[in-house]
Amino acid sequence: MKSDYKVITLQKSKHNVITKMISNYIVITFLYLPISVYALSFQSELIDGMLAYGTVEPGETAFVEESYLNIGKDSKNLAPIPITKDGQFALGIPQDATQLKLTVKQGEKTEELSFPVHQRKWDEEYVTGLPPQKVEPNQKDNARITAEAIEMRQARQVSDYSGFPKSWQNPVPAYKRISSHFGSRRILNNIKKQGHSGTDLAAPTGTPIYAPVNGRIVYLNPDVFLTGQTVMIDHGFGVFSSYSHMSATHVRLNQVVKAGDLIGEVGQTGRATGPHLHWTVTWFGIRVNPEDLILPSP
Repeated sequence: MKSDYKVITLQKSKHNVITKMISNYIVITFLYLPISVYALSFQSELIDGMLAYGTVEPGETAFVEESYLNIGKDSKNLAPIPITKDGQFALGIPQDATQLKLTVKQGEKTEELSFPVHQRKWDEEYVTGLPPQKVEPNQKDNARITAEAIEMRQARQVSDYSGFPKSWQNPVPAYKRISSHFGSRRILNNIKKQGHSGTDLAAPTGTPIYAPVNGRIVYLNPDVFLTGQTVMIDHGFGVFSSYSHMSATHVRLNQVVKAGDLIGEVGQTGRATGPHLHWTVTWFGIRVNPEDLILPSP
């Protein structure tokens, strides 16, 4: 009995053309459009100023350009994104970013990926009554500010805590209000400054400050010019948090802390007009919005 079936074979050439051969009938050639073989994905849409979470397949590695991490102004060299054994990673999206470019590798294969970034509208914020020397420091104070900034930048260079930072808690659950939001364009004593680097949680002096997620203390300074008594925690995989203007600290350098551990008390040290915690979260050197981690998604 004669079969009604056709024998079909596909032959792909090195020029991305597939020839479809149907036995005893006709030969059709058409262009083959390659589809990404990589499984890198994010858990949500990307928004500027957010700490994004994503996953990759086993064997995949991902990279950003060094200039993205403020290492070399125009450096195209690739810096690896730390990835857990089960393929999880965190990534900071800079404020005002419109696009994220990543390089993904698997074996000998390399692909450049681009993701759109949605932008937020950031507030303008006026702060008055600051001591003039804190707003426009003299040459000696500027040298100190620069040296302290280098110290803190160096503390963020290596993230070797083994935990992965998820399920954040508010470090000051007894805070009264957010007195200054992350990203606000700050005007100090009528002088324009950069966007606010963190979130200010206003609370009385002495209010307890707790670790919001597991980590290790990597920086401890009782008297930073701008931020006063300051603590920094490495939460692993490039994520750090810092705590400023504290009146007291209850940790030591290299101490491992768990979420909910007491690390200090709210104060008004450094450049501050009232008692509050200035809370900063970064992915390496990229500042992200702490409010995203403890409040409903934007």
